[in-house]
Amino acid sequence: MDTEIFKSIAEGARPLALVTVVATKGSAPRHPGSKMLVAAEDDFSGTIGGGKGEVIALRTAAEAIAKKASAVIEVEMHGEEATGPNPTCGGSNRMLVEYIGEADAFRAPYRAALELMDSGRRALVARKITRSLRDSEVGVSLSILDESGAVVYDSKEGIDEKKAAAALSKGQAALDEEKAVFYDPLCPEEKLLILGAGHVGRALAAAALPLGFKITVADDRPAFVFEGRFPKGVETIQGNFKEIIERFPFDPATYAVITTHGHLYDLECARAVLARPYRYVGMIGSARKTKLILEQAKADGFDAAKVEAICAPVGLDIAAETPEEIAVSILAEMIAFRRRAALLPRLEAERKARRA
Repeated sequence: MDTEIFKSIAEGARPLALVTVVATKGSAPRHPGSKMLVAAEDDFSGTIGGGKGEVIALRTAAEAIAKKASAVIEVEMHGEEATGPNPTCGGSNRMLVEYIGEADAFRAPYRAALELMDSGRRALVARKITRSLRDSEVGVSLSILDESGAVVYDSKEGIDEKKAAAALSKGQAALDEEKAVFYDPLCPEEKLLILGAGHVGRALAAAALPLGFKITVADDRPAFVFEGRFPKGVETIQGNFKEIIERFPFDPATYAVITTHGHLYDLECARAVLARPYRYVGMIGSARKTKLILEQAKADGFDAAKVEAICAPVGLDIAAETPEEIAVSILAEMIAFRRRAALLPRLEAERKARRA
């Protein structure tokens, strides 16, 4: 949804208001970073949770467009409102209503963020909020940072590098109350390429669907990628593994899992994937088998550190047995990479110990 909203801003010309949840308390309906783009009270996309809060946000957004000024509002949903005949969540939302005018200066930062996401990289929108001369209005200035923390639009003035890095790493929005800066990380479309359509590949594709991945399953056997074998929303490709990998649009937001039907095919896939950009690569198999494949990849001249970083044997060590359990273990590991979890160094050490 963020991508579609940003495209509407970047490509549009009419005045708009972007409503963003920047902080919550209690049982708020949406999390910080949730957005709604408003052209008029009856013309909007996205949602910040519906109900009373959304009605107030829509009205404030229309006023912001008319006044050509941004605002911060807080909607309380406590007391009788939370317990009466039409109960609300019983929490509160603080929302930034950001005026976006027709001038190119309003659209440029959103184009910069889109360019990063289109290349498969995460972007961070840092919104610096300042009070204007009128108490009911605020000023908003934007900085856009890439995954490394480098500024690609505007300046670093007022930005806390540690908080920016934490938001980018976790993919979770956060408000710095003291400096009045909202750190809003934006993740590109994440692609999952499953190389092998056997029992584990099938279970992994089904389990990954609710997690927001664009899923493709590839196999060289026509009998394993026929229509109806995989859930709706999963793309299938039949053909040579190496050629499929070479054609696939890898980028820094790509996840690949090697689960083919043979040792030589696993090696072929590992060689082809190592030549591409990605965020995560996992390979199924025993510690002994995966060690042999990785040693061969290093002997072939691939960077040793990159080879060692392949998650092999794939998945968290949770004693998984069935294809469905193995799929859960793989996805847990992928989520750790998605969120750059603090346990990643420990997982790497455990993998190396298993292969030793």
